[in-house]
Amino acid sequence: MKEKKVNVVTVRWNDGYKEDFNATEVRFGSDLLWMRLEDGNNRHIPLRQVRWFGASIESHQITGM
Repeated sequence: MKEKKVNVVTVRWNDGYKEDFNATEVRFGSDLLWMRLEDGNNRHIPLRQVRWFGASIESHQITGM
């Protein structure tokens, strides 16, 4: 079975707090960041509460961590 790649998503909240998530899937739109976390749970984050976010694997990359 193919091993899933873990994408480290860093979120900087509007209050300055920084949080890292280990996600196997990441999707975002104009107002919502959605992640399937490594433990199988889903996380939804409204982007209006976020200053910025970044991911260790970009969507166009074939290889990653």
